[in-house]
Amino acid sequence: MILTEDKTYTMSLETEDNSSDSVLTNKTVELEFSNKELLHAIITCGMPIQRLTAAYLEKRRLEVLYKLFLVETALDTEGDRLKKARKIAYLDSSEKSVISYYMGMFFTKMISSRLYGTDYLTQLNLIRKPDEKEFIDFFASEWRPEMIGYRPGAQTWSVWEAKGGSNRREQALKKGAQQLEAIGTVNGAGPDPGVVCMTYYDHGYLCGILREPEGDTEGEKIVFTPEEFYRSYYKPICELFLDKESGLRFHDSNAEIAVTIPYFSEKYEEPEERKVRVGISRKLLQALMEEDYSRVAELAGEQNLTECPEGAYLGADGIYIR
Repeated sequence: MILTEDKTYTMSLETEDNSSDSVLTNKTVELEFSNKELLHAIITCGMPIQRLTAAYLEKRRLEVLYKLFLVETALDTEGDRLKKARKIAYLDSSEKSVISYYMGMFFTKMISSRLYGTDYLTQLNLIRKPDEKEFIDFFASEWRPEMIGYRPGAQTWSVWEAKGGSNRREQALKKGAQQLEAIGTVNGAGPDPGVVCMTYYDHGYLCGILREPEGDTEGEKIVFTPEEFYRSYYKPICELFLDKESGLRFHDSNAEIAVTIPYFSEKYEEPEERKVRVGISRKLLQALMEEDYSRVAELAGEQNLTECPEGAYLGADGIYIR
């Protein structure tokens, strides 16, 4: 797979909803998305490992390269469908599990936006508590959901558990539903919604399933400020923009970087280098550089925050890819 090729892909998604009246409803949708939309999800998707080391100059750019490498290595294409790449068959099962784990997060990021209107999605354990001194770590176990989503317009918080694997596994879906139950409320309100999102392969083709478990739970009450949520989401992006190798430039009201991406396939011969260009509004980048997250929260609620160049994909977070 070559993520920088302008293409439209189709992915089968099965949705299960038993959140009301304990009645299971089931339907299948065909989700169409562009390579730029997928790139946006991959680049803006937070990684738990981001907390382990200080942000040295090249860290964020190398993280982006690693994430793109995982996806391009794990997937092949057949028409508009994504398939499991044969070349990863030789990997150890634990190595395949790592790839599946990140693939599950990347596609959950994209699917949550497309099907649920989730503007922002970030890792729970990247968010600091209201005192700004400690992270939300009382869920530091396998029995906690992974991601928190936010819709500023509706002011609703959602809870997500991402799963990835070679096959559809009912046991993993059930565990994901139990993990969602670990959270009772987010900033005083019940999750809207709580969803398990699993990506897997059906006859080699990438598919997904979404399950909304039954309603209210007696789980933990999570409290954090919007400012800390936006910090967890935007800080890695800001650090990517400040990497001197990213070539930060300003175009009218936007700031833009160009990340050079190598060709990861040894069979793909292309003399010209390829780049992924990432843009954001100058106002938002300035607020991020000043760590003024109150201002970031204000800007995040503005419509048309970033001017979208022709041919680019613009996310609801004000970040575009072209």
